[in-house]
Amino acid sequence: MPSKYDNSRQRRADHLVNTFLQFHATRLRQVRIRQRVARKRLYKHATPASNTSTVSTSSDSDTTTTSSASTSRNSLISQSSSEASSTSSSPGSDNRGSESDSDYVGSDFFQQVLEDVELDIIVREVSLMASSAALEVELTVGFDVEEMSDSESGMMGSDADDEESEEEDMDLDDWDMDMATGGARSDRNRTRRVRLCVQQELSAMYAHRYTIPRKIHVKAPPQLPFILTHSKLHQLKDFRQCLRVSPYTFDRLVERIQNDTIFTNHSSNGQMPVADQLAIALYRFGHYGNAAGLDAVRRWAGVGKGTVVLVTKRVLAALLRSDMLAENLCMPTEEEREEAKAWVERRSCPAWRNGWCLVDGTLVPLFNRPYWYGESYFDRKCNYSLNFQIVSLPNLRIIDVGYGYTGSTHDATAWEMTRIKQLIATLVRCGEWVWADSAYPISEKVVAPYKRPEKDLPQNEVFNHQVSMIRIRSEHAIGFLKGRFSSLKDLRISITDESSHKLATYWGLGCVVTHNFAMTCEAEERYAEGDYSEDPIMRDPFLAEGIEHDESENPLGEGVAECVRESWTERRQRLSKGRQKREDLKDALFDWKDTSDRSRQVRYLREFGVDV
Repeated sequence: MPSKYDNSRQRRADHLVNTFLQFHATRLRQVRIRQRVARKRLYKHATPASNTSTVSTSSDSDTTTTSSASTSRNSLISQSSSEASSTSSSPGSDNRGSESDSDYVGSDFFQQVLEDVELDIIVREVSLMASSAALEVELTVGFDVEEMSDSESGMMGSDADDEESEEEDMDLDDWDMDMATGGARSDRNRTRRVRLCVQQELSAMYAHRYTIPRKIHVKAPPQLPFILTHSKLHQLKDFRQCLRVSPYTFDRLVERIQNDTIFTNHSSNGQMPVADQLAIALYRFGHYGNAAGLDAVRRWAGVGKGTVVLVTKRVLAALLRSDMLAENLCMPTEEEREEAKAWVERRSCPAWRNGWCLVDGTLVPLFNRPYWYGESYFDRKCNYSLNFQIVSLPNLRIIDVGYGYTGSTHDATAWEMTRIKQLIATLVRCGEWVWADSAYPISEKVVAPYKRPEKDLPQNEVFNHQVSMIRIRSEHAIGFLKGRFSSLKDLRISITDESSHKLATYWGLGCVVTHNFAMTCEAEERYAEGDYSEDPIMRDPFLAEGIEHDESENPLGEGVAECVRESWTERRQRLSKGRQKREDLKDALFDWKDTSDRSRQVRYLREFGVDV
């Protein structure tokens, strides 16, 4: 259904066509009147003898006109002059004068009238062609001006092009008959033909062309080729800052996903190179705000908006394959588990070393209010967001993710759907536990800090402080993820239905998978360069960009979402075991502190030679 703009353009075009036809109908009528007056005056002063001379002259003129038209049909003035002389001197079929030949040949009056008619016809035809060209520019209609010129010349008595266009040109006899009847039928026929021609051109225009001339949009050269060719080899920091991964990681990731079936199609037109598609997706992952808009990305990449969206979905599909998830989002190996336990022991006490993993929730803000159940995305920070649960190790590697929840979902509810929580009996061994914040329900395998009013006790404050020294690594893991892929700070996906909600969810999961893959490749690079320092990842600039300083404690209290799923007896048993586990850990902490203090005092006294 055409819009109101299309209707307005149609009315404008119709108005221009009607004005064009009315204007030139009046002009052509004036030319015919002028010719009839000139013809009468010529025959009034001509003689029968002079008609013979005129016939021969006219024949010569017709021959000249025909040869001139066949030689160069684009010469308007020459063609019009020959046609005008042919028209002015052609007798047709009626010899209306009987004056003497001497009065006609060499008459100054005849020469003046002939030149006058010739000049008038030339001026009228030039005006007609200029007006047609103006209409062509205005409506983008390609009129055959040469054919119209020949047709109008035929209306004035020229039969030079009858062999080429018999249906549109009129010979001199027909013209005389039309002039005898007032030219009304000729006017109607020609007006009808011109109107039909214009209508056909307008139909073709609306079917295949724009109604107004298109403006040439000069595009700036894209930056993507420069990034993949020059910066990748000579400006490594710029490459990592732009695509958020190192060149080595980029090449490894291209090699890993390039054989995916999503990058093949059964068409003669192949897809973009996988490297280009991955670069576009990584650029979108790593930017937020106006820099992540489709206009900015398509200018940066030199492709269309639709291509940007399409290649991003392809890369997400390749990143979220089951084998890719199994490689980059999995439980730690025994070596990684022991490293995590050793780190916890160094930061706390030997009794706490079995708490080797951490869980925390993070909100991924959306750039606008979702149109699909928008109120359910409203979170406690007065933003519209998605809730992700991040289970990580002290080395900032993410081992599990809870995704698919809106911002209003409680952390305890989102935690229940993570893989590690559902399989906690097998994944977390006996005597091990997960560190969490006060928003999570405590149990024998989930340890959280004290809450008010218990946390105001002196020993509980010390316990909470020691737990925070361990749990800060969970904040660092989330900050490192959002620092690398800044799109998670302000996700520019408009959620309008279930499919767009899934796209936003898969976007976050794809960022996690790529982040873990990049951490593995960057660790290999550091080992290849001989960097074996402790915690080299803490010097990464992405970590400083993404660390969240806001308080993530849930003001609703512990286990809010669990009250519905558990019976009162089960909840009491779980809380009792969780509190007992926490008390045991607190006692172990203070015993270790007392032992450490005594050992420190003994060493201090022995340094001064005091026997203990």
